[in-house]
Amino acid sequence: MDELDILKQNWKRTAENFPKFSEQDIYAMLHKKSSSIVKWILIISILEFVFWLGISFLMKDSQSTRQMENLHVDYITIPMTVIGYMIIIYFFCKFYINYRKITATDNVKTLMANILNTRKTVNNYIIANIAFIIVSCVVIFTIFFQRDPVLLDTLSKYEANGDASMFYLIYIAAAIICMSIFILIIWLFYKLIYGLLLKRLHRNYEELKKLDF
Repeated sequence: MDELDILKQNWKRTAENFPKFSEQDIYAMLHKKSSSIVKWILIISILEFVFWLGISFLMKDSQSTRQMENLHVDYITIPMTVIGYMIIIYFFCKFYINYRKITATDNVKTLMANILNTRKTVNNYIIANIAFIIVSCVVIFTIFFQRDPVLLDTLSKYEANGDASMFYLIYIAAAIICMSIFILIIWLFYKLIYGLLLKRLHRNYEELKKLDF
């Protein structure tokens, strides 16, 4: 049982041994909890940005990175990387603004509106990241299909045997499977971390709807 549940129970009790709490006390508790949740959303988004920067640094000299560099498509990969970071930076700026708004809120209706806006921002963040990942995967698989010498050599062998369509089928199927697994992992991460915070934020919203002042 958390602090809010205890506070609500005490608020409803009429026994002399328990103090009575006003709706303003309940609001203050919900305000504090909502502000804390949004702060954690902001912190997680910043940590995520740092995580992807770290991954990029660690993979700088990896075989896959060198293989991509050998294809000479920096004019595609660099803008994609910049766009990916810009998406994250844009949204954690939005999260910061939401946090500041909720912290400065002084009435129920405004707090409820800010909670709804925060939930919408987080959902848009998840959608934007998943969409970017899908586009990035399609671009990368297309680049390898068109430029990777190993794949082109394999395609030539299949064509020589009259099995070019089989090669296309295998490559597309493998690309879809790999992309689906990666997207599923990212989606589960977002649902686990952000979904839990959004659930708590929604609970606060429902409690605020019950207040009458």
